[in-house]
Amino acid sequence: MSKILRYLPIVCSSCLIAVGEVMAFPPGLMAALGLIMAVGLLPLVLLLARRDQASMIEWGMTAYVAVAGLSFLLWPGGAGRAVAAAPVAVLYGVLFMAVVLPPLFGGPLFTEYFAKKSTPEAVWQTDIFLTINRNMSRVWALLFAACCLSALLPLAFSPPRGPVPHIVFYAFIPLVLLLGVGLPFTLKYPGHYQRKLGIEPVTGVAATSAAADPPDPNQTFPPETPAASPKEAVMSQTGKIVAINGSPHGGVGNTSLMIEMFRPTLRQEGFDLEVITLNGKNIEYCTGCALCLEKGKCWIPDEHRGLVSKLMEADGIILGAPVYFMHVPAVMKNFFDRSLAWGHKTPDTHKPGLAVSVAAAFGEVEVADYLARLLHVYGAYSVGTLTSLATGPGGFLGKEAVEARAQDLARDLARAIKEKRRYPASSGELFFYLHMGWLVNNHKDGVMADDYRHWREKDYYQGFEKFVDQQWSPNMGSDETRKAWIKGMIEDYKNKGKIKPRPATSATPKSAPPAEMPQNCHALIQGMPTVFQAGQAEGVDAVIQFKVSGEESFDAYLRIADGKCQYHEGQAEAPALTIETPCDVWLDIAFGRKDGQAAFMQGLYKVQGDISLLMRLNTMFSLR
Repeated sequence: MSKILRYLPIVCSSCLIAVGEVMAFPPGLMAALGLIMAVGLLPLVLLLARRDQASMIEWGMTAYVAVAGLSFLLWPGGAGRAVAAAPVAVLYGVLFMAVVLPPLFGGPLFTEYFAKKSTPEAVWQTDIFLTINRNMSRVWALLFAACCLSALLPLAFSPPRGPVPHIVFYAFIPLVLLLGVGLPFTLKYPGHYQRKLGIEPVTGVAATSAAADPPDPNQTFPPETPAASPKEAVMSQTGKIVAINGSPHGGVGNTSLMIEMFRPTLRQEGFDLEVITLNGKNIEYCTGCALCLEKGKCWIPDEHRGLVSKLMEADGIILGAPVYFMHVPAVMKNFFDRSLAWGHKTPDTHKPGLAVSVAAAFGEVEVADYLARLLHVYGAYSVGTLTSLATGPGGFLGKEAVEARAQDLARDLARAIKEKRRYPASSGELFFYLHMGWLVNNHKDGVMADDYRHWREKDYYQGFEKFVDQQWSPNMGSDETRKAWIKGMIEDYKNKGKIKPRPATSATPKSAPPAEMPQNCHALIQGMPTVFQAGQAEGVDAVIQFKVSGEESFDAYLRIADGKCQYHEGQAEAPALTIETPCDVWLDIAFGRKDGQAAFMQGLYKVQGDISLLMRLNTMFSLR
């Protein structure tokens, strides 16, 4: 429907000219017809403009019918007569003005509308994009001027009347100019311009009619990702990733190409990617006045605060920059410098983020790590870094590996958002907390007044757990466990000479029990008295209770006294040691498939009572 509406200004202009030629341009009729068309077209074009679907072609055609109607109404003997004498020339004259006038008053370039429909937003503010559009718009201005002159030639030379002059000067010559000159130039010039800069252009796009849709002068840029299907469009509302591109090359450099590598996978995962290119943004240098620390925001009124707000509102963020003299470029560094107001506050959003860097020789790993550390300023933590080596635009070393890594990281980023995943706190965060907490507290009545207010509101001074929003898990061991472990280790060392080494059993795999060993947990525990080592149990008078769960569920206990061990079913009244274990875990420990101490520390089984007795089981019972 929108495409049909876009053709109405062209249809109305053509109809106005056709009616005038047939009716000999009667002033009253032409004034009424032109103004009625203009009144009808104006709200239509405004509606298209609100939808970002109105180019300067639609505006120019609407202006033409309005100019024609007003000419016949206000000055029929002058301007009206001129329109009647050369209606096609006036049409191309209006289109010429639609190309020339808007940029003079801060409006868009003539070809810019069409270029933005087929190029990513990241390139719109680059010098290359603007220069190509500026040059292409000049060519279209010259073409429209030439078409206007062609339509005026019948008046200058007074050729004979009839359809042939009209066809030649009104249609044939303009079509030759637009399609024979303008179209080839439009298709070839962008690639030629980029090759002069050493950039390998992306080729191929078909152009439509020059009158309806002028060929896109920027099709040699990397093409925009295909439009999402209805299902993808719904999914894209679930989350948004915002990327900051700190490369002075803007949307045509390797940093931009690497960021774009995330887009397909993120779209598959249901996330939109918005790329903000810092080059060309109005961001003044940081003055170092520190007023932002005291008042909570920078006093400089430019675009920086709005860009940071986008990062804060995003579900995930990406920071990308190339290596310039072992660091980020000046435009990226200035963006970080101006972020000091957020640097000490650390928002508690805990969103995931990525860091991207590329170098021609070295330094990309260090710069990526630097970017990853700065993610916390914008309330994010690092999921990973994407680095590469490249010596020219698109000339990546191992491009397939870089793309594969980008896809993996995009999936990790999406998964972290969906699962609300958190990464473990680090020593770097602990150092930041200790140092910044001390610094802010020491300057709370002066330069860091707003920082101190933020720390107090967030209750960060309660402790590091509050700062990182993570809690210490309870210690699985105890001081008693530690002492028992040390005591057993010392006793083993003292008795090392008394204990004869067991012969190697290389013929029997360690993962499977020998044939004579019991094949279930109940038989295993019941048979423990048969392998009891009385010499290793001197002075032991205790009951060991087993509570077995899983496929086998039973209670049993061993009574050790006077150098003897006895097995009993059920529960003992006052066991010295109680072991609660799944049957498969105890079998794995007995047959050597699991380390008993490691299994205990992992919580695979539980123990209550005399831990030192547990530490001696391995020596009191020779199960293997």
